[in-house]
Amino acid sequence: MIRGLGDAATKLGITVENKTSKGQPPGNKGSKPQGNSPGENNWEQIPMMYRAQVSGRCSLQFAGNNKDLERWRDEWVYPSSQNNNQPRYQRREPQLGLDGEIYRIKIQFPFRLSSNCGQDSILRPVLGKNGIPLIPGSSIKGLFRRACSPQEATRYCGDDKELTPGSLRFHNAYPIDDWAGTKKVKVGRPGEEISQTRYRIVDVIHPQQKRQVEGEDSPKALAMISLYQPTLIFELSSTDPNVKWEEIETILKQAVQQGVGGKTSTGYGLGGYLPNQAPILANYPLSIYFKGVGVSPLLRSDEPEFRPNLFKATLRGHVRRLLGGVCNNEKAIKQSENSFFGSSEAPGIAQIFWESQGEIYNAQDSNQTYEIAGVLHISASQTDLRFIEWVIKFAFVMGGFGKSWRRVFHKKFYPEYVRRRRIHIGCHWESTDSNLLNIKTSADLQNFLEDLYKICCQRLASRPPQAMDWRESWHPKRVAVYCKLVNRSEVVELFHNETFKTTPAIGGRNEGDKRPFFVSSVWHRMLPIDGRQYLEIVTVFHGDRTSNSPWRHRTQGNQLQPFIESLDNAQLNLTWGTRPVFDT
Repeated sequence: MIRGLGDAATKLGITVENKTSKGQPPGNKGSKPQGNSPGENNWEQIPMMYRAQVSGRCSLQFAGNNKDLERWRDEWVYPSSQNNNQPRYQRREPQLGLDGEIYRIKIQFPFRLSSNCGQDSILRPVLGKNGIPLIPGSSIKGLFRRACSPQEATRYCGDDKELTPGSLRFHNAYPIDDWAGTKKVKVGRPGEEISQTRYRIVDVIHPQQKRQVEGEDSPKALAMISLYQPTLIFELSSTDPNVKWEEIETILKQAVQQGVGGKTSTGYGLGGYLPNQAPILANYPLSIYFKGVGVSPLLRSDEPEFRPNLFKATLRGHVRRLLGGVCNNEKAIKQSENSFFGSSEAPGIAQIFWESQGEIYNAQDSNQTYEIAGVLHISASQTDLRFIEWVIKFAFVMGGFGKSWRRVFHKKFYPEYVRRRRIHIGCHWESTDSNLLNIKTSADLQNFLEDLYKICCQRLASRPPQAMDWRESWHPKRVAVYCKLVNRSEVVELFHNETFKTTPAIGGRNEGDKRPFFVSSVWHRMLPIDGRQYLEIVTVFHGDRTSNSPWRHRTQGNQLQPFIESLDNAQLNLTWGTRPVFDT
């Protein structure tokens, strides 16, 4: 009801009933009118979509235990019980190809697709009739123009300078079928399981670089909306009766290779393909095969999902570490980082796409794990690509990708712990790329790290090279890398020592904490070598010697020296960096 309308009706002798309409979306049922005057509006009956996006009315930004976000989502999806709880409002698949004056193309996407309407406190797409998401025709036109030759751009899209229109009309693209990513899952204890419906459109942005590298900032999870593995219908029409639709379809397929929507540099909107055809991939100058296992990332709905944007997040963090070890100008480091991976002001030069070749999830344990295989494709200029290739090798050799990458996969290297606790930790990555497999000895690792440091100095360095005062600046005076050729892990049990595991720099938590609240300053990697041998690598960041150093245990004192001595006792040798000098 419009504010004030009830009072006006009362003055005119009109009786107003404040009823909940039939078919009201979830979240409003059971609401009772409040207030003392007849016809007074109850703001709790206003759908979340139409409320002010502020705390106390409708706060959507944070992805934690956010009841506003849940109600906003349910009211928007407005599920139909007759349609397996999928969105009540969907567009049926239309006739493809030329249908009267409209030409339609159907394209499917293997990951997610994001776009931003720019209206709410949450990233979400533009909404059309009945709340169905859409990609505006103006965006499709811009995408199409980029794939055209100059002559094709003028003919089809028009000439802005001459103010002449093109022959094509670009209609909105829209999803068909289940655009909410609906999935039914069993929850509860065995024998007491109940079925719940979850929607995978609620996505999460989880920025970590500042917290992990600099040792500052607190963890935060921001919500966004992205379409989950959507199928889109692209519609066009033309003023030219002799238009060549086959040529236009070819150009549109080429345009889709560059990505649809936003966040394409992290894999969103990439890899679109026509039904029963292979994914449409751009020509990437660098492609690397990986396979990995590890602790699975979880959506807000607790659904496991291996998220390809973790590759960009890992590389971005490492670029920050590496450049922070050779340059003490934070502004210059940030500019270089943003030039690679983009910012809110401009896109980055690096385009990253993960071509999945298989995903398996294990939900039997207390925390779910994944097994993944695929090809990581990267595009950039030749000079920039060479630097990114060094960073990828650094990530692969020293740790891994994704959640819990600082630790070895315990199921493989410490199975006794997993059997005892039923909790998985870490990850393990392998590759067939020859450039990643040429490190087989401690001397190889030393040469690689020395060459990488020189390349970082050439890329961006103070004169002489000086490090930022960050927790994980990659400078030889702030880090020590130990390694040893082994058949089984010699030091994995150190991370479960009662004192070490309650030292923030090692175990990520203090004594008495039920879970880690800190980022560990130690990396542990079992790098695969020939046969069943591994190069066990332990990386120790020891630059923080302040009174609040994460190496201080609450009751047992500074644990840096005992930890280094434990590595010595296990006969791991210092390979790169500087052995820390201990206070006497």
